[in-house]
Amino acid sequence: MEIDARVNDLHEMAAIGNLKAVLHYCQSGVDINAQNKMNGWTALHWASHRGHEPVVRALLMRGAHRDVKNSKGQIPEDLAKTPDICKLFDKEPVQASGSDEQEGKTPSFVPAYLAQPDLSKLWSLPDGSTDDPKLNQEAFVLSNPKLPASTPAPKTSVSSPGSVIPPPASKPTESTHSYDAKEILVYRESVSDDSILGAIFANVEDTIERTIELIMEEIDYVPQEFSLSRFNGSKTIPVSVRQYSRKTGDFFRGQEDAIVLVSKDWIE
Repeated sequence: MEIDARVNDLHEMAAIGNLKAVLHYCQSGVDINAQNKMNGWTALHWASHRGHEPVVRALLMRGAHRDVKNSKGQIPEDLAKTPDICKLFDKEPVQASGSDEQEGKTPSFVPAYLAQPDLSKLWSLPDGSTDDPKLNQEAFVLSNPKLPASTPAPKTSVSSPGSVIPPPASKPTESTHSYDAKEILVYRESVSDDSILGAIFANVEDTIERTIELIMEEIDYVPQEFSLSRFNGSKTIPVSVRQYSRKTGDFFRGQEDAIVLVSKDWIE
């Protein structure tokens, strides 16, 4: 059975919190319960994990299944961390032990997609889509749940397909973040169908060190200790630990670029 190519785009928009794009994909008939073939995640998994509460509510209202399990056996509810999203799943908020917030410390690292959100990525529409007043109103209500549903959405300029739509004048929700996402395949030891571990939506502005953290959060069967290499379509090139402070986009920018994790036990 042929897979709708737009499913991957829906997953990306859910992962970065582009609410309007998610609504457009839902409206156009994209299967919102489709799973990533590598890790089994649905759009609801990504939105829950990344803390995009308006997107989570939009997906649930559109019929997203709550009980779909990813390759780790996790349902979207298991990935919910913020109080607002936990409430949508009737789940008790996760109490993180020893976190920076509990200890009153300032986090030492702030991802680029939080510090410098890419508004063009956050508010752009899928190719071929046109501005829809009804979806604009729905997005506004989902982003402002405390306002009456009859509250009119701020007017936006009429846009051509693929153009950027200005954000609403209202204050954005705390859970709405965006970044320039790139899907990168992750392999163990070599690039082959048998060794693929999964895929991540990485922020090209984040450091490689942060991307490694993302791999450890979202990918199964990651070695406890490993070195990272880049596959450029023909060769596997080691990435030095001294380069981990560089941007992910400096190394992984081509369509065929992939991440290869080489276990240190295997090296020895």
